[in-house]
Amino acid sequence: MSEAYPGVEWVQADMNDLLSLRKAFTGADIVFGMTNFFDQDILAKVAEGDIDAEFVQGKNIVDAAISEGVESLIYSGLDSMKQLSNGKYTSVVHFEGKYKVEKYLLSKTHCIKGYVIYLGSYMQNYTNPNFTRISVDDMQTIEFVFPYLPTTLLPLVDPASDTGPVVKYILDHPSECLGFPIEVSGGYYEAQEMATAYFKATGRPARYVQTSYKSAGSEDFVQMFKGISEFGLFGGRTAFIDRNKKMDYKFISPVQFWKSKKWAGPSQ
Repeated sequence: MSEAYPGVEWVQADMNDLLSLRKAFTGADIVFGMTNFFDQDILAKVAEGDIDAEFVQGKNIVDAAISEGVESLIYSGLDSMKQLSNGKYTSVVHFEGKYKVEKYLLSKTHCIKGYVIYLGSYMQNYTNPNFTRISVDDMQTIEFVFPYLPTTLLPLVDPASDTGPVVKYILDHPSECLGFPIEVSGGYYEAQEMATAYFKATGRPARYVQTSYKSAGSEDFVQMFKGISEFGLFGGRTAFIDRNKKMDYKFISPVQFWKSKKWAGPSQ
């Protein structure tokens, strides 16, 4: 990374270590923070019953930024599925932890300017080996396998391309974006659209296959898929689509994603 960005000063920190974060943030005006529930350290703690492991890391980011006099903190969060579902789905731990960090950050408005982004459903999920396979019917067709109905609307996003322009918009329009989540997605697409787009981009046969919710594995994921299917990843909000029109940026479409990804398909 340092070779690719020679003008950037690189520092190292441990998100479980407040002092190391403070050292990393020294002299910074703006911090972009995100936590990864699927980090092995967090997963191990959650398995032992510590469901606040991700929140602790996020809280450390906020506290360290405040301690070092950082002017603005942009945090990558998620909706609370418990709230979106009106209490029906309460065990989507990796949503709730991020939402709790968001609430903590926004409670510190007297100390720091807090901004929150919500990334949509990653297009990269369609390359995950857990959700792709080669059809046994012809041993050629790629099948994208998810519990969603084919027509479930997902706010798709290519995080590698789409995140930066939205963060820039926030920094260019701070008053407009302060204090509430800014969704990152080019818009809603049916879950099956990524399969259609793959064929359009590559000419290789592909189809979407709906599987059972139980196939998602853990209760965390089962409730996540059910919650998104019933209530939407962004709760059905659409205001972000109008906001996108004001940006000097065109979000990556599914066809563009596949053309740039050059993904060869799942291993056989």
